Parts: sequence; structure tokens; C-alpha cells
Amino acid sequence: MKQHSLSRRLATTIFGVIAVTVAVSMMAVEVFVNDVEDTIRELEMKLDAEYFTQQISEPTFQTWKTGHLDVYFLPEDSPESMLPKHLLNRPAGYSNEIEFDGVTKILNVETVAQPPGRLYVSQDITITKHRESLIQVVLIFLAAGLMLVGLFVSKFASAHLLKPLKTLTNDVLATEPGVSMERLQRNYRHPEFNQISDAFNRFLSAMEAVLEREKSFVKLASHELRTPLAVILGALDVLEQRKTLSEADQKTLRRIRKATRTMREDTEMLLSIARGQPEMGDSDRIDVVSAIGEIISDIKDLDPAFYGRTVFHHDRDHVILNSEPSLVRMIIRNLLQNALGHTEANVHIAVADQTLRIQDFGKGLNKSVIENISAVSRPGTRKLDQSSFGLLIVQLACERLNWRFQVEKSDAEGTVFLVLMKDLVS
Repeated sequence: MKQHSLSRRLATTIFGVIAVTVAVSMMAVEVFVNDVEDTIRELEMKLDAEYFTQQISEPTFQTWKTGHLDVYFLPEDSPESMLPKHLLNRPAGYSNEIEFDGVTKILNVETVAQPPGRLYVSQDITITKHRESLIQVVLIFLAAGLMLVGLFVSKFASAHLLKPLKTLTNDVLATEPGVSMERLQRNYRHPEFNQISDAFNRFLSAMEAVLEREKSFVKLASHELRTPLAVILGALDVLEQRKTLSEADQKTLRRIRKATRTMREDTEMLLSIARGQPEMGDSDRIDVVSAIGEIISDIKDLDPAFYGRTVFHHDRDHVILNSEPSLVRMIIRNLLQNALGHTEANVHIAVADQTLRIQDFGKGLNKSVIENISAVSRPGTRKLDQSSFGLLIVQLACERLNWRFQVEKSDAEGTVFLVLMKDLVS
């Protein structure tokens, strides 16, 4: 849908009102002038007819001529051929304008009772008609001039009326988001804009309170989540130091330790994202091919149904990135878990240069979920309640790494996710 600026819409509205007012005024003037002329002319013609009726003394064809009047009396039973050509076939009661030989006249035909016959009264209005045409031309130019003035007035009025609104808009746009945001001033001339400023300031205060509450919550969550992980790792160290475990138990202990460390890394990263920290973490070299192999091996321990259902395609033995290893593993792990959890068939994962491709053969994603994933390129448009937790983590991690995450295809035959990676080393 094409959008127009408020300034343009206001100017168009003002100009439209002016244009309609001018048009209606011109039409009213035209109708009024014509009505006055017709009324005066009708009265004059009526008086002239009464006068000349009194001048008829004999039942014979008679004529009278003045500067603007031509009057004819045609007795009853007399032939119309006695009349001028422009008066032929004009019945009694006729009243209208007639044009002939470049002359315009108004003609009234009256019935005379005594002596019986018809009285033809015609008045030359050629000069009046020319004057009316001139007046119409003048009115047209006047209307055009008023419309031109209206165009400039509408633009000026629009700019003048919207000036305080533009000032308020610029003040709002200048407000930088953060924990402590600068408030708008209340120095507008119009009270309505001061009310908007007050409402916006109240909104900023509410946002700061929410941000402060979330900051406090994340701080507490950081402590509460780190403590049990540290306890688990400490307990694992104690068990390992006792050296009383069998080989199988030691293998299980190593898996627990690895999962706990992974959980600690993920927790630190999620808390960092939750705090809104824009800076990157510690970058390091990570082999994506090797990381995928490890994640596939780890995922089978989460659910026996996942075992043997991952098909890994890669043309190169090593794809090295200089990135945040914990975030990269988090993206791969969540995409694989999401795909395996939505289909009973195999899941294909492929790495080619800087592209990671995951394909499942499930029922496809809801339209709202696809739209929400597409919103990753437009921060602030995402609806968190329309994404699964795993896909939400992938979106946030890709944003942090400045990677591109998209849905290549999703229908009844399955879904294909694409991750366009950066920072390729080899």
C-alpha cells in the first residue's frame, strides 16, 4: 500500500477544501447572476407586452420598433408569412432566446383577447450576451488565480501546522534507547504536544523500570544457574579423584563432565545475550566439520530415537571458522535437535564453504513461525511467543555472530534451514 506523508495529505486536504469552495462559489455567482437577469428580463418583457397590447386599436397586422425592441401584432386568421422569418412557427406562450444572423434576441409570444390575435415581443440582448461571455472568462481566470493561491496557501498552512509535530518527532527520534533515557522537553506552544511529550516520558519511565527489573533478574539468574553447575563439576572432580570408578563409569563421568561444560558455556552465552551485550566474546578457531561430528555423537545420547538418523554431507574434511565456538555449537545443536524432533525420518546436514544446510522431512513449519524467522533481518519485529525455544536461540545466536538464518523451504514434504556463516578461515 502506497503511503503518503502527513504533510502531503494535509496540504492536499486544504487545497481540496479551497478548490471545492472556489468552484461552489463560482457556480453560485453564475446561478445568482443568471437568475437576476432572467427575473429582470421577464418583468421588463411583461411590462412591454402590456404596454403594446394597449396600443392595438384595429384587427390588422401592426409593428413597432424601438432601440432594442421589435413588436408585431398578428391578428387571428392572418397568415404567419407576414411575420419575419425568425418569428415563424412560434406558438402562443413561447418564451426563449433565439439566435439568427449573429444576433441574439429573447422572444415572448402573448395571446391578445381584443382584438383577437398574437403579440410578438423580441428584445435584442446581443450586447448583454457578449458581456456575459466576458464575465464568464473573467470568472474562469479568477477561479484559476484563486486555485493557484490556494495551492501556495495549502503548502504554507501544512508546513506551519506540522512544524511543532516535526519538532516533536525529531525529539523522539533523538532519544537513544538505554537504561537511562533523556526525557522530552515540555516547551511546545500547543498543549496537545505537551500532553504527547508527557505520555512519551511516562512510557520511557516505564521502559526503564522494566529494563532495570530484567537486569536484576538476569543478574540473579546468572548466579543461580552458575552455582549448581559449579557444584556438579566439583562433584565430578571428587568422584574422579577417588579412582574407584570402573572403565564404564569413567566413560559415563566424562560424558557428564562434557555435557556440564557445554551447559555452562551455553548458559554464559544465553545470559550474555539476555543482558543485551553487543560485544563479541572470545573468538577462536573452530572446525565446523569436526564440531558437527561431535554434536551428532552427543545428540544420540539425548534420545535413543535420534540414533542413526543424521546424514552428514561435507566435501571437505575441515571447514575452519574464526568465531565464538560455543555459539557455533549452540546453533548446530539446536537446529539438529529441532529437525530430529519434528520427523521420524532421517535429517540431512551439509556444509559447503560458508553455508550450513539442515533438511528434515516433517510436516513443515507454521506460516507465523516462518514469518518470525524472516524477521531476524529486522530487529525489533520478532514475536518471541511464535518461535520454538530452539529456533529462538538460533536466531539470537545468528544475530550476535552477524550470520544470516533463513528458511529455504517449508511445506508438507519437510523444511530446509540455511545458515550463511562468516569469518571463514579455510
